[in-house]
Amino acid sequence: MNCYDCATNALQPVQAVAVASCARCGAGMCRTHLHVTSESVPGVPNPPPRPEARRLTCDVCFAAERAAAGLA
Repeated sequence: MNCYDCATNALQPVQAVAVASCARCGAGMCRTHLHVTSESVPGVPNPPPRPEARRLTCDVCFAAERAAAGLA
């Protein structure tokens, strides 16, 4: 699989290998377009320290989620 953002770049399309898929939209992402965040695991009791799950998103979904949370 190739990185969707690299392949659809209008100015200079390239074929960069994807290292992950976006958790939200499913697009393939290279290391340049990858955002790693964390989220709480539902159903896990919360004594300290509470485990956090890794969440991978693309540039577009990362920006949209930050805007929706009022962080943009």
